[in-house]
Amino acid sequence: MAKSTIRDGALDPDHAPGFQLQASDRPTGYINELTFTDRFHRELSPAWLNYVAMLNGIPSRDFRQPFTYLDLGCGFAQSTIVNAAAFPNAEFHACDFNPAHIEAAREHAARMGVGNVVFHATRFDELLEQDLPAFDFILMHGIYSWVDAAVRDTLQRIVARHLRDGGLVYLSYNCLPGWSVEAPLRKLMLEISQATPGDMVARVQGALRTTRHIGNPSFRYFRDNPVAVDAVEAFSKDPVNYLAHEFFNGTWKVHYSVDVADDMANAGLRYVGSATLADNHPMLVMDRQAVESIAALPNQRLRHLAEDFAVNRRFRRDVFMRGTRSESGRAPGDAVRILDDAVIGQVPGHDRLGSRVTIPRGALSFHPDFIDDLRALLAQGPLRIGDLIARLGPASHNPMEIRQNLLFLVASGALMPFALTGGEGRAA
Repeated sequence: MAKSTIRDGALDPDHAPGFQLQASDRPTGYINELTFTDRFHRELSPAWLNYVAMLNGIPSRDFRQPFTYLDLGCGFAQSTIVNAAAFPNAEFHACDFNPAHIEAAREHAARMGVGNVVFHATRFDELLEQDLPAFDFILMHGIYSWVDAAVRDTLQRIVARHLRDGGLVYLSYNCLPGWSVEAPLRKLMLEISQATPGDMVARVQGALRTTRHIGNPSFRYFRDNPVAVDAVEAFSKDPVNYLAHEFFNGTWKVHYSVDVADDMANAGLRYVGSATLADNHPMLVMDRQAVESIAALPNQRLRHLAEDFAVNRRFRRDVFMRGTRSESGRAPGDAVRILDDAVIGQVPGHDRLGSRVTIPRGALSFHPDFIDDLRALLAQGPLRIGDLIARLGPASHNPMEIRQNLLFLVASGALMPFALTGGEGRAA
C-alpha cells in the first residue's frame, strides 16, 4: 500500500606562545544579558511524549486524569502555557533563572486566562530544595547543552528527586558526531566575541562579521570544511538573541547520546525513544545496509551510538522513563495492542494529508484511495489507530501494513498524536 520513492609567514611577537589569558578575556558562562527567543515546541506536549512512549511499548496514560508537568529552563514558557491551556485539569510548573522570562510568561498566561501554571524565577539548585510535587513529565529543551557539569548534576538530582515512578523526561541537546565540523567554528566565534568591545549584541555581531571575513579558502579549516562556510552564512540570518544563547555562552557543550543516557541512568531512568518521531523508525532515516550493520553490533549501547553516526545526527530529542511501566511480563501481542490504543488525527485547518509525504530519506507514496478513505474518517476527529485499522477497507487488507502506514504518516508530520479521541481530542 505504501512504497518508497527514496530518491609561512613570520611569527608575530605579539601573538607568541606563552600568552596569558586575562580574567576579562575569559568566557563568563551562561548568557543572562539577553532574553531568549519566544517559540513553541510541539515535542513538549504531553500527548506527543505519550505517543513516543507508546511507540516503544509503554502503555498509554489516561489524560482524563490530572497529571503534573515541569519545564526546566522554560524561557518565555510559550510551550508550557499552550499545553496548560490544552490540559486544564493538569498542574504545570515552569522554571527559568532569568526574571524577565518569567515576568513575561506570567503576563502572557494571565492575558490568556491560563491559571494552572506555577512559575519559578529561580536557579535550578534553589528549585531543588523547594517543596514540589512528584511530576509525570519533566522537560529540558536545549538547556543541557548550555550549562556546565555542576548544573547538569543539579538537573539530574531534580529528576531523581521529583520524577514520579512511570514518569517521562524529555531531554534535547546538541550531539555528536553531527557537530564535529561546527564545534571548532563555534569556539572560534566565542573567542572572537570575547575580544570584541561592547554589549552582548555588539559582541555577537562583531564575531559574525569577523568570522565571515576570515571564512575563506586561505584558512585551511574552511577550505577543508566547506559546510563551515555555509554555517557562518546561516548563523548571520538568525536572531542575535537566539545565537547568543545557542552558541556564545562559555559553558556550551555537545554530547554523545550514550553519555547522556548514562547521566539519566544515574538518576534512575532508562531511554525510551525519540521525540523526533521519524527516528523511531530506522528505515525512514537510514538505508538497509546501515540498518543491517547496526543490528549486527553486539549490544544496544553500541547500536544506539552507531545510529547517530549513520545519520550524522547533530540534535537529539530523547525521551526517558523511570520505573515500572515497562515491557517485563507482557505477552507477545501487547506491543501491538499498545500501538493500536494510540490516538492520531489531523490538526484542524492544516490539510497536510496527501498521497506523498517527505521523510528524512526522501519521500513515501501511498495509494490515493487509502488516503481518501483515511481523510474521510479523520474528518470526524482523531481516532485510535486500532479503530482506523478496523474501518479502513475490507478484511482482505493487511492490518499490519495499514498500521505501518499510519505510523509513517505520523512520523512524517502528515498526522499528529492526540491525547483523546473525537470531540475530546487535543493535538500534540
